[in-house]
Amino acid sequence: MKIIHASAGDGRYAIHIDAFSTEGKGLCAFLYGGEIPHNSGTVVAVPRLKSNAAHNHDFTADIWISAVPHHKDTEIAVPIAKLMAVQLNEPISLTAGIHIDKASREEINLLCHNCKEAALHFIETYKKETESI
Repeated sequence: MKIIHASAGDGRYAIHIDAFSTEGKGLCAFLYGGEIPHNSGTVVAVPRLKSNAAHNHDFTADIWISAVPHHKDTEIAVPIAKLMAVQLNEPISLTAGIHIDKASREEINLLCHNCKEAALHFIETYKKETESI
């Protein structure tokens, strides 16, 4: 197995994704950042063709969520896991833990933006690394 890393943002707004790759058979990833990385829940996303797919590359993902009570990190983990599963056409288990004490709405928006940017960097890196497999 190989570990792949991607990040976006700086300081307390930095978001990281570390993932173990099974080289085409799925990813086990951790989405973390802020001041206190932790485990607040896990999202599993499994890609599949849309039921009304017009093309054989028109994917969506089935989603399962297991959240730690009183944590909301899986709310950003769901679209990130779906994006990664669909773009990489692999199942993904994404555990999330992002925390900033007394975060404002603007800070939460910035963290969410950085989550998406980190995911896009991850997807790009993963595709480059798996081209040679």
